[in-house]
Amino acid sequence: MDVTLVLLIVGAFIVGVAVTWLFMGRNTNNYHKGTKQFPVELTEQRTIEQQPTDQLCGKNTPIAADEIKQKYEKLLAEANSQSAKLNEQIKALSSGKGDNLSKQLAEESDKLRKEAEALKKKIKDLEDEIDDNEDDISDLKKKISKKDSIIATTQDELTKEHKRSKQLDEDLSAVREQLKEKESELNLKIGSLKFIQEILSAKESSSEDTRTLFRNIDYFESFVKNNFIDLNAYLFNKYVLRFQEYGGDRGLDNQRKYYSDGFDQWASTKRKSWLDKKTTIAFVGEFSAGKTSIVNRILSQDRKDIPLLPVSTKATTAIPTYIAGGPKVTYSFISGDGKQKTILENTFKMVSKEILEQVKGVSALIKYFVMTYKNPNLDGLSILDTPGFNSNDKEDRDRTIDVINECDALFWVFDVNAGTINRSSISVIKEKLNKPLFVVINKIDTKSPSEVQKVENLIRKTLSEEGLNIQGVIRFSSKTPLADIMNPIKSVNKITTRDKFVEELKNDFEQLIKVLNSEIKKKNKEYEKALNKARDIEDNFVNAMKLMKDNCEEAESIPHFETHFWTADVYEMNFSEYNQLKELLQTIAKDNVKSLNNGFNNRVEIQGTIKKAWEDLKDIQISLQKVEDCYEQYKKLTTNL
Repeated sequence: MDVTLVLLIVGAFIVGVAVTWLFMGRNTNNYHKGTKQFPVELTEQRTIEQQPTDQLCGKNTPIAADEIKQKYEKLLAEANSQSAKLNEQIKALSSGKGDNLSKQLAEESDKLRKEAEALKKKIKDLEDEIDDNEDDISDLKKKISKKDSIIATTQDELTKEHKRSKQLDEDLSAVREQLKEKESELNLKIGSLKFIQEILSAKESSSEDTRTLFRNIDYFESFVKNNFIDLNAYLFNKYVLRFQEYGGDRGLDNQRKYYSDGFDQWASTKRKSWLDKKTTIAFVGEFSAGKTSIVNRILSQDRKDIPLLPVSTKATTAIPTYIAGGPKVTYSFISGDGKQKTILENTFKMVSKEILEQVKGVSALIKYFVMTYKNPNLDGLSILDTPGFNSNDKEDRDRTIDVINECDALFWVFDVNAGTINRSSISVIKEKLNKPLFVVINKIDTKSPSEVQKVENLIRKTLSEEGLNIQGVIRFSSKTPLADIMNPIKSVNKITTRDKFVEELKNDFEQLIKVLNSEIKKKNKEYEKALNKARDIEDNFVNAMKLMKDNCEEAESIPHFETHFWTADVYEMNFSEYNQLKELLQTIAKDNVKSLNNGFNNRVEIQGTIKKAWEDLKDIQISLQKVEDCYEQYKKLTTNL
């Protein structure tokens, strides 16, 4: 084999090894041993805060680390390929199979030198490029460091801004709540204003016949509370000890109260069609005791085709409300001056404690509400739903007490879960109300039977200690048979005394006239007796005068006139005649004068008796005339009632 060819082959091999060494040596600073991966600095420079390098460095961006890697890998692959070729050629030369290869080797050697030079140049360019890239990376690191500082500062500002934003949200939320409260308050005020406007503009619902009836009742009230009570005061002061049948032992104040209360109860029924000829029951109790649910069951009788009470709990518990039967649905209220005025359903449903708190002096505008609607279960029954009589507002409490006094029985509803009894309510019942009392323990399905029994025992014990008698205790819930409460309601007796007030007054007049006529007869007999006695006294006095006259005439006749010749003529009497005259004179001086004196005194005395009997008789006659005049006035006033 030619030595030159061998040298060329060896030279080519050395060049290949050198290229490989240069390539591998240059990459030892850029690869991790055994991993063939670029350092973290290069791979991580592509993303700074998830942004490409060219976005951080502007337009003069160096070759990306991935591109450099790909170029090195391409060069390495070419070097490996060339090395493999050389190895095969050397192997072929060594085995003597390369006779025609000398020329090819020469050409290949030349070609390899050129490629080696080109590779050297590429490697040099790559080294320069790497140096530039390292400088750029250094600059990038500085920029990244600066950027990190900016990011940190921005992060602090962002944190502060987040805190400020959070505080702003909290402040905004507080403002929203205040705005919401103000809006709610404003809506309440607007609602109150609208409610007052509609109440003030409500029209009177009574007909001309009703207004006439009301006027007649007003006239009759004036008569009862003035003329009639004044007549009673006049009679009471004169004859309280004699008119025990008429109630003289009640006392004048009790008498006034008796007739005044009697009229009020009668008039309240007469003025209210929803009470007339109906049994009226009142439901009272604390808020949420379940009164409305009980009323609804009574109205519906557990039938789905019967409409329930179309009012809210707030409305029915804000102001006393009557629910009664009628030909159609109506909503009205009784004003402070006793007039019934019609309102719309929406106006009625606006009523709540919140609305009424905005309205001062509501009792001057509204005494109570009246709601009627067609419901056969209300025939003969009127239900009063109340806000309770334990209010801190005296006007509200008094108004509630007044309407409850118009009812026939009181149903006191307790929530079995409440566990306490309102003492102020007990006090009001004892002092102000004298009604049959039923206790309703509601919502018993929420407690065990033993717990319900404990509540009942507590209620019974408390009311007994307070001296309150109860007609019965009703355990009730939405699942309880309706008969459990309907039977006690049906057992309530309608109070008829208020319906019979006019008739009672008539009976009183007739009784008064009867008693006074009896007294007149009695006084007339006393007067006649006195007159007869006076006549007897006069007769006795006349007889005494005659007797005295006879005695005087007899005494005068005893001395007799005698004439004498030697002496003067004189009246003479003997001793016997003298004694007779003496006795007569003594009789006249004592007996006759005494009889006349006694007769005179008796005449004076009987004259006083006659005068007193006459005055008593005339007084009774005057009283009778007053009663008869008042009775005639009563007849005229009650003709249209």
